[in-house]
Amino acid sequence: MIALEKWRKMANITVNDLIRLIPMGFKAENAENVQTNIQIIATGSDGGEWVVRIKEKNCSIENGLMDNPDLTLTAETGNIIKMFLGELDPLRAYMQGKISFKGRIKQALALTNLFTTDRAFYESLL
Repeated sequence: MIALEKWRKMANITVNDLIRLIPMGFKAENAENVQTNIQIIATGSDGGEWVVRIKEKNCSIENGLMDNPDLTLTAETGNIIKMFLGELDPLRAYMQGKISFKGRIKQALALTNLFTTDRAFYESLL
């Protein structure tokens, strides 16, 4: 029964829920000398805008837009959720036009090492 409840929670997770959990999935040990501001723009149902700030091995989230982010990631909410849960490979999603990046693509791909994409990890936080 517990597994079914967790599955229901994960099935109903919103992009806002997931964005709120990002700092908990941040891998500080992989962020040596990383300083960046990432704008996330989620389109579609339950969309929104958030800024992810990484500095001195810390990760924080703010609601809204910022001027001149180092990287902007734009995607439909469902694709953002799938990417962070490890169900959608970021490079493949980019090549298929499911997500777009403004900024250096190499930097965008390097971010995959800074956050866990383990679905079980996020399930444990819900």
